[in-house]
Amino acid sequence: MSKPKDYSWMTKDKLMTYTFIALVILTVITAALWSVVTTPSGWNLGLTLGINAIIAVGLAVGIDVLLYKVTVDSPLNIMSAAVFGLIVTDCYTLGVPFMRTAELLPLEAPQSFLYVALMSVIGIVIFKKIAGISGRKYVNPAAAAKLVVMIPFINTLLIAIDHLKSSALGVPSLSGPIGMTTPIAGNGLAGFGTYVIGCFANPGITTPAITTNNLLQVMFLDKFHSWPGGASTIAVIVVGIAFFAVARRYVKWRITVSYLVAAAIMALLLSFAYGDADFTLRLLFTLFIGSSIFLAFFMATDPATTPITYLGQAIFGVGLAILTVLMQTYMQFFGASFIALIIMNLTSPALDKIGKLKPTTETKEPKLPKAKSFAPEKVKEYQCIRCGVCMRVCCHKLSPILIKKAFDKMDFDTLSKLNADYCTGCGHCSYVCPSRIDLKGSVLRAKAMLRQQ
Repeated sequence: MSKPKDYSWMTKDKLMTYTFIALVILTVITAALWSVVTTPSGWNLGLTLGINAIIAVGLAVGIDVLLYKVTVDSPLNIMSAAVFGLIVTDCYTLGVPFMRTAELLPLEAPQSFLYVALMSVIGIVIFKKIAGISGRKYVNPAAAAKLVVMIPFINTLLIAIDHLKSSALGVPSLSGPIGMTTPIAGNGLAGFGTYVIGCFANPGITTPAITTNNLLQVMFLDKFHSWPGGASTIAVIVVGIAFFAVARRYVKWRITVSYLVAAAIMALLLSFAYGDADFTLRLLFTLFIGSSIFLAFFMATDPATTPITYLGQAIFGVGLAILTVLMQTYMQFFGASFIALIIMNLTSPALDKIGKLKPTTETKEPKLPKAKSFAPEKVKEYQCIRCGVCMRVCCHKLSPILIKKAFDKMDFDTLSKLNADYCTGCGHCSYVCPSRIDLKGSVLRAKAMLRQQ
């Protein structure tokens, strides 16, 4: 029998399990908050969210298992499929604000069940499984599936009929000065704070007074409309930071930080440019609307579709913030962050080339995560999740995963540029890889091939 081998304690399954637990906590919190609301169709909003979650997770896991059984090249990734299902659930807009004037998208049961099911099927089949065959997913599966499902509603969503200044509601345009309770320079029929509280406050009770304290409560504690994952900003921040602390080496938290900082700067610049009466209003809305805060922590950090270098991740977060704020401001599409995410996902191959460490022949021992012994039969190899950890533990600052990909393609020029021949076989890259890819073996074979050349 082969002896147990030591690897880093983190595996892909563990990472997905921690992500799933974090998403379950947020979903349960939102379901509890929303359980006090009954929508016009007569359905309890918290129950609607619970059924959406069961449908999305059930379909995602079921399809993953089915494809594993009937195809030869579809790996079994139950936890990854379950995480995808909860992302779909938590990014599907629910809740019916009393100020609505048009049916933009089914926001309540039972119609929402169908659309969540469609997003789950399209996302898992096309954007996870089929896209995965090529060896890399280029766009976030949940965001891409949501865009496909929203195509029939493009005229009302992208034109954002309920958010335009010219609509029956007379909502103040973000591309102009805004204030809490009164219109500034004729922008809207009332202050922007009036519409924010009216849109996101509990529709089952009298609309709260338009005050800064009530705005803070709506933005931080309990939004009753928009993405369920971002219903409670405080919950997202607490759960998100806890998750980042546990899996800090493997989660791209730098994207979250750069996104939030850049979004805050953009909001403040626009506030000064337009002469807002209350500079905190635009800032609070930009940062803590449900779509923005949930995306920042749990969609923008998807390892498979984002850059692997630290600098690339920072640029990604800044670009995502700029696109999101511009779309919110000039298209009045307040949930535009997922479209901005898809656009930035497509820049990831280019951003992967920015910020790579400079290889060196000198040896520098890194600090490694704690070890755990795994029996050989328990070591499962998965497709690379693009966490980039192997690049941070290499003694010679190489890029093991990029070397492996170049070696698989027999790309001699790239292998030479990546300095694969510097490898001394320390094995740190294989040790930390959560997908248990034999990176050390690939890099050493690449080195031997270069020397033969």
